[in-house]
Amino acid sequence: MYNTCMNNRRISKKDIENDLIQIFEKYPKSLEKAISISFNLILDCFVAMFGEKKTIKVLEEAIKSIRNGKHTQKQRQTRKTTKRSQK
Repeated sequence: MYNTCMNNRRISKKDIENDLIQIFEKYPKSLEKAISISFNLILDCFVAMFGEKKTIKVLEEAIKSIRNGKHTQKQRQTRKTTKRSQK
C-alpha cells in the first residue's frame, strides 16, 4: 500500500527526496522553519502509524546513528575505487 505512487510504479528514495527538496525550495527565506514543520509532521505521522513506543525506539536509533557519524555536517571524502583488470 505504501510502496507505490499514484501511477502504480514503485516509490523510490530519490522520488521522495526530490519532492521534499521542491517543498523546501518554495520557501527559501524560511528554510529552517519549513524543515522544522516537516520534521514535526513526519513525527506526528510516525506516532499515528506506529504508536508512541515504537516512535521512541526509532528516535533512539536515530540518535545512535548520528552519534556514530552516519549523519554529519562535515564533508565526506568520496570513496576511492579501483579499476578491475579484464580477465
